[in-house]
Amino acid sequence: MATANPERAQPHKSPSESLRLDDETLRLVGQMVMIGFEGLAVTPEIRMMIEKYYVGNILLTRRNIQDGVQLARLTQELQNIAQSAGFQRPLIIGIDQENGMISRLGDGIRGTHFPGSMALGATRSPSQAFDVAKATAKELVAVGINWNFAPLLDVVSESNSSVIGVRAFGDDPQVVGRYGVAFAEGLRAGGIGHCAKHFPGTGQIINKDGSRSSTFNFKTRDELGTNELIPFRRAVSAGLDSVMLTSSIWGESLRGDRRIAVPADAKHIIHDVLRRQLEYDGLTVCDVTDMPGYGQGLDVGEAAVIAVKAGCDMLQIYDKPEAQRKAIEAVYEAIGTEEIATSDIYRSSGRALQLKEHYLSWRTALAAPDPQRLSSLMQEHRALARTVYENSITVVRDEKSLLPLSSRIRSTDNILLLTPVVRPLYHRALDELPIDPFECLGRALARHHPKVRHAPYTVRGITSTHVALIKRAAAVIFVAANANRPNTNSQLETAGAVHRLCLNKPLVTLAACDPYELLTDRTFGTYMCTYEYSPMALETAAAVIFGERHASGSLPISIPGTPALRQQRLWFVEVWEKRRDLFASADLWRDCLGRKWPLDASTLSALLDRPGYSKHFVVRRAMTNELLGLVATYTVMAGPSQLVGSLALLIVRPSHRNLGIGLSLHDVAVRHLSKQQGISSLQLGSIFPRLFPGLPVDLPSEDLSWFAHRGWKLEDKFLYDLYMQIDTWSVPEGGMPPLYEKGVSFSCCNADQFDALIEFEEKNFGTYLGWVDKYQALKATDDIADAMIAYTSQGIVGAALIFSPVGNNQISKDIPWPKMIGERVGGIACMGVKAECRGQGVGLGLICASIMELKQRGLRGCFVDWADFEGTYKELAWLTAVLGFSQWGKYREIWRNV
Repeated sequence: MATANPERAQPHKSPSESLRLDDETLRLVGQMVMIGFEGLAVTPEIRMMIEKYYVGNILLTRRNIQDGVQLARLTQELQNIAQSAGFQRPLIIGIDQENGMISRLGDGIRGTHFPGSMALGATRSPSQAFDVAKATAKELVAVGINWNFAPLLDVVSESNSSVIGVRAFGDDPQVVGRYGVAFAEGLRAGGIGHCAKHFPGTGQIINKDGSRSSTFNFKTRDELGTNELIPFRRAVSAGLDSVMLTSSIWGESLRGDRRIAVPADAKHIIHDVLRRQLEYDGLTVCDVTDMPGYGQGLDVGEAAVIAVKAGCDMLQIYDKPEAQRKAIEAVYEAIGTEEIATSDIYRSSGRALQLKEHYLSWRTALAAPDPQRLSSLMQEHRALARTVYENSITVVRDEKSLLPLSSRIRSTDNILLLTPVVRPLYHRALDELPIDPFECLGRALARHHPKVRHAPYTVRGITSTHVALIKRAAAVIFVAANANRPNTNSQLETAGAVHRLCLNKPLVTLAACDPYELLTDRTFGTYMCTYEYSPMALETAAAVIFGERHASGSLPISIPGTPALRQQRLWFVEVWEKRRDLFASADLWRDCLGRKWPLDASTLSALLDRPGYSKHFVVRRAMTNELLGLVATYTVMAGPSQLVGSLALLIVRPSHRNLGIGLSLHDVAVRHLSKQQGISSLQLGSIFPRLFPGLPVDLPSEDLSWFAHRGWKLEDKFLYDLYMQIDTWSVPEGGMPPLYEKGVSFSCCNADQFDALIEFEEKNFGTYLGWVDKYQALKATDDIADAMIAYTSQGIVGAALIFSPVGNNQISKDIPWPKMIGERVGGIACMGVKAECRGQGVGLGLICASIMELKQRGLRGCFVDWADFEGTYKELAWLTAVLGFSQWGKYREIWRNV
């Protein structure tokens, strides 16, 4: 692997007096070290580590953070010290910001508290994981942090839930890989690097006798390959910046009565599995202070040398400054004695420097911090965080239909809220007293019901006071948090006691963190999960309990003891190919939409086969290749260098819905469109070609909700398709405004007028998507007369396109519905009047003139598309009854930003 140029500065005396290592080697070793420190400001010790030991990487913790302004000044000062010390590239300044329960910066005041991994998994939307990660990255960048130790790619299970728990995306390795990649790509899109963890998986590291064991001794390689390695394999293929190695990679040996780490198993895992089998050639990171036996027989210097010899590229040393110096000097000595090869130092430091070259620059690192930047980002991101929380809250079961609770109790009834005493998610100051994290839940419930009593319970369980409160209450809400952990298992006993005391009273049980807590105990018939006890998660749960919000989350783990059939699974998504998929797509269309919107294979082919600006995707049954789902996408020019992406169609065979096929297709399509250069917004629907201009409003409510849960905002903005029989139609009396006396005339465009028509359209409607292109195409097909123009002595003041099924006009191929209505049905499209002439009846005159022209061509019906009654067709809002148009279709117009 080629290495970047090493750090260079004026030579100085080595910190290790007895060694004669050159300055270049010392600097390379510094690039392999990441350290932390205590305090809110630069300490003499951290300054020395940068200036004398050339440490190139800093890990920040909550103890380094007071607020955004302080943190931005701290990171800038660290970078100034590094530049003054002659560093060629800035410091990596990293943080462990997984969100959710591991949120070093985001507490809702210093930074946005974003939902964590399992909450994201419950949304069933990798695109929301991408959005959250990108927003997280922006806030970290605002305070000078450029690296995040996330995403977590561990696969949660019952055996490791006490270690990993809600930090994981779920228990399906394929799903974990997909969400992990989305999160990593979001961090990258937000401008920072990422470190996926923990390779090759956490949790399977304890033997029956209580001793540590290598993961590969505990599980066979095949077993790992079908579980723990799957997310990393996917992430490596997508491009990983760095990988954090778990402490379970270290083998152990006895030194007296002490167990210490040895590198043999780690070498095998790093070189044979990670590098050779998964073909990963990026940066590996390990925490030497987390090795077996560290501080209990294993010296810090020994640990550092063992890690380098095993193949670790970057060493995290989170210990006192004396230990950090000792570890670095031990590496110096091992290089000097050739215990560590110099080539290994060049290779490992080169990986770090290459990542710095890709992500970091002095211009950004030394830029004066903007004190308002973080606060403005927090305002911007609050809506995103709330949306994801709303999409994640899960009702696992509600067997007696207790929800919403407002339907089971009266406004005068008492509700008792029982919550555990647990540690708060964060302290904002060292001298600040802990705040009960469930106070916000009590306040949120009180906003929905006037009589809520909040009573915390401790490890001692319920007291006589609790018993009296339960007896007086009409309903009880019981909250558990990490109840399966050894020091909190009394919560389960308390839950049982509360259930017995409630008798027939409504009892709602809420798992505020680990969903495994009461998952299998069906005596608790109403069971909800929030996956974390952040204020916004608990407030959303309160809204669900009282029916203000629907719980749309899906449990991202399987219920132990139930069949392995998963509620959602990932499907292999392929690119649509006309030769292979056209007729199967027509069959799928007929199965899904054919009763109301019949299209034959030829028409569907003309709509889908648009080389250059369309890309479609399919899912098929593995055994039979039967087409199960189709998503169609287009890109449309919205300006000289701007594109709009259209998710034009998403259909799944009715027999295979609710299996994750639509989710897989949706996320692939959105990701494809979002990655296209120049696309700034996405449309749910399509402009040209026109399958549907938006989401049909007569879809079942669950289909509308499905798109809302995928991040599409369903606003009350509607589009209409109109239709009218015209074979016996004539201009109604008084229907045509007196335009001729105003000098306005109407006619079909001729060749001499065409250039002026194009100039008119570009000037007045150049920003309308695909609009001008349809007029320009008339010349190529010799259909110039399909443009109806309104003009005065000053020039063209309005125009409309007319089309029929027998013409060459491209728009007749872009809008399929007139042909579906009947053989002799034409239409009007792209009707527009210049701004200063609107409101004078010119638009109405154009419509009447266009209808008369269609009638003269022998057509019996007229179709008008994309009428919004607010823009160019607003006059039709009160004249449809006069002219005779009726509503043929109604659609909800939906957009989202990229």
